[in-house]
Amino acid sequence: MARRALACCLLLAKPDRCGAECAVDLLQRKLDLELSAPSVPHVLMIVADDLGWADLRSRRRAETAQEAQGWAETHTPNLDKLRAEGVSLERHYTTSSSPPSRCSLWSGRLPTHVTHGDLSVNHQMLWNKKDNNSGFDGIPRGMTGLGTKLKEAGYETHYVGKWDAGWATPEHTPLGRGFDSFLGFLQAENDYWSKDRGPLKYLLDICLNKFKDFSFYNATYRGGVTAQMSTELGCNATLMRGKPFTPMGCDMDNRSECLPETCYEEAMFLQHAKRIVQNHDKTKPLFLTFAHHLPHSPVSVPWSYMKKLEELVVATGVPHTVPWTTKRKIHAASLLYLDAMVGDLVQTFQEQGMYENTLLVFLSDNGAAANLRQSAHNYPLKGGKYADWEGGLRTNAFISGGFVPPEHRGKQFSGIFHIADWYATLCDLAGVDHVDHKSAEANKYLEQQGLPVMPPVDSRPQWRHLLDGSNARPDPLQLSEKTVLRWPYKLVTGSHKGSFWPGPVWPNCSTTDPVEANLDAFGRDEPVFNESEMRRRTFVEDCGAGCLFDVDRDPRELTNLATDPNHSALLAAMQDELTALNAKNLQAELGEEPAVEACLRAAEVGVLGPFADAEAFYRGVSPRPEAQQDKDEILAAQQALHKNPGLYDMVAYQIMLPHMKPDVVCLPETAE
Repeated sequence: MARRALACCLLLAKPDRCGAECAVDLLQRKLDLELSAPSVPHVLMIVADDLGWADLRSRRRAETAQEAQGWAETHTPNLDKLRAEGVSLERHYTTSSSPPSRCSLWSGRLPTHVTHGDLSVNHQMLWNKKDNNSGFDGIPRGMTGLGTKLKEAGYETHYVGKWDAGWATPEHTPLGRGFDSFLGFLQAENDYWSKDRGPLKYLLDICLNKFKDFSFYNATYRGGVTAQMSTELGCNATLMRGKPFTPMGCDMDNRSECLPETCYEEAMFLQHAKRIVQNHDKTKPLFLTFAHHLPHSPVSVPWSYMKKLEELVVATGVPHTVPWTTKRKIHAASLLYLDAMVGDLVQTFQEQGMYENTLLVFLSDNGAAANLRQSAHNYPLKGGKYADWEGGLRTNAFISGGFVPPEHRGKQFSGIFHIADWYATLCDLAGVDHVDHKSAEANKYLEQQGLPVMPPVDSRPQWRHLLDGSNARPDPLQLSEKTVLRWPYKLVTGSHKGSFWPGPVWPNCSTTDPVEANLDAFGRDEPVFNESEMRRRTFVEDCGAGCLFDVDRDPRELTNLATDPNHSALLAAMQDELTALNAKNLQAELGEEPAVEACLRAAEVGVLGPFADAEAFYRGVSPRPEAQQDKDEILAAQQALHKNPGLYDMVAYQIMLPHMKPDVVCLPETAE
């Protein structure tokens, strides 16, 4: 029937050769599609990692020569088209770093109600054995994940990409939060090519950087991505073991020897995501999350996209007066790659006949890291990642797809939307309540044991507000323990680094600051400079008891109203509100140091993953002959650190620091 209907479509200009039969076939085909479609939308959630405010070309302007160059260097046609065809969220707030934002997204809690705020690589191995619910970094075990909620509504749920919301126990993983399958990495970052620590010389975990962070979980297999799986995902190559790769995937000692571009982590993610869509039963609703690594550090991209970027920049005809730095160019090329991937995945939904009933949600977990290690920025906003300025907290987000009503497409939503609100919004669309009954029941036991209880869901359903333009959050919104928003006023307290306004083309060849001047040695933060030099070179600004801004009239946070007598009453009221809100923060104690059990488990299975109460978690994993040797080396290192704490400094400053490479390398204005 479908073939006959298609033939009739081609003959519509000649009705005498088709007539009523064609019309009947077309109507029947449309009815078949409608009957086979689920009653709720498919949801494609795309999470970009550290995407800057200026990282979409549609956010760029060309009113000055430098703005024109910034516009010419930024190419995101697919994302710009999707944003233009949907509803752009102009006040989408997160926290200023990835883990708390992601914990908020998947739990529906405000970040201060779900996490301890610091899920650095080594800290995600912390374990307070007196509290097996909240004694880990990440979402407490007893909270219900958004994936679980949508499974209750009949969705098939799959997660691809970066997790970074805790992984100490099976309950912390994507499977534990309700996803049927997971392909990706669990921590903040890995190397895009080797999938281990690679050239990350500023980070040494307690496992001595021995293990990859690249896993696949489903009902029958739970372990690291095997060579066979890599081949099925397009990477049919033997990694050059023991050697780090360049940002373009070549051997650092022999740059003529490179991996195929299909071994780039994001390319492998895309192949898997497309396969999920192509194999999906269209009569069931699909919830697919694609949490990209891009454009997060370590800045890396296939070589072909560096060449494509060069061609596109030249084609704009805009004079390139500010020479490229290596990292700025790789960052721009990574945006081009990210954009192409989104376009490819959307096309797959269209080819499968699913896009017209799909809600596409696009968001960034926080602003770009406005420091030289990542060489990104949030022009024209102030600051970036790790700071509570608008550049760190206010992120790009939009909805698009066929499910968005046509009359609402192409609009902007200016109401306050917190990343936690996706939890209740998607539950509402799926027809399930967003109350966390599981955690409420678990709290009864926790209270009896004298352990910290879990706060309720803070998320608010916002679908109606997205469509009618009303503000669902006129009351005070706690953005962090230092910052509260009472629209349109924002109170920022305490110290924040990265306190500056980058230009539209940043960094340039003469930029020296701000730096990311810390090393992570076995979970201990080791500063590269003394305290005063650190504050100067990281651009720290101290607001003390409070800086006050009207972020509606002053989105760049140029005018501090805290010293204005006309705002003294408001300042005092918001300070009191922040104090009251902080009294409700999650109260839990973590372990004092990363748990070596994480490394001992990884030695057995060959990949970082759940280590507490995880005896029955791994499936289909072969024993590793080198497991005992790895365990012995890790335990020996732990014993040495306990015996001689001075080894932390020695390793940081004598081993790690000398291998750090300069963040700013200027490039000639020719092909590399």
